[in-house]
Amino acid sequence: MPAQRAAAADPAVELELARRMADEADRHGQQAELLAQRPALLPTWSPLARAVAVYAGCGAAAGVLVLMLVLASGVGLVDGFTLGAWICAGLPAVAFFGGYLVLGRWGRPAMVAGTPPRYLPLGFLICFLVVPMAYCAYLLLVRGLR
Repeated sequence: MPAQRAAAADPAVELELARRMADEADRHGQQAELLAQRPALLPTWSPLARAVAVYAGCGAAAGVLVLMLVLASGVGLVDGFTLGAWICAGLPAVAFFGGYLVLGRWGRPAMVAGTPPRYLPLGFLICFLVVPMAYCAYLLLVRGLR
């Protein structure tokens, strides 16, 4: 028994369907390109706001480590020179490079013509101010409560 044969399709209708599908594919391709030009980390934020948020977050994390070092110093696990070195240089540098690496990995779009700005002087300033300020805030808080 021969198989049923499909009805003959109108070529004009088929061409119109193909044109519509091609237009839809172009639209989806343009949307994919727009999404690929946005970074994974905070995609709707401006590059400057993203950099400030990342460096401030890394500085805040280093500030928590400063407080842990201060508590360890109070118990006698860390001496004063080590504490001062970590507060003034070590932890701010770790926070700065951590923010730099986070912006380089998740702060850049998948499809970009050049390298996006990482705002190095601003990040350096934020990290090297936030960490010692956390120590100063801790000192003021402790002295104020006594």
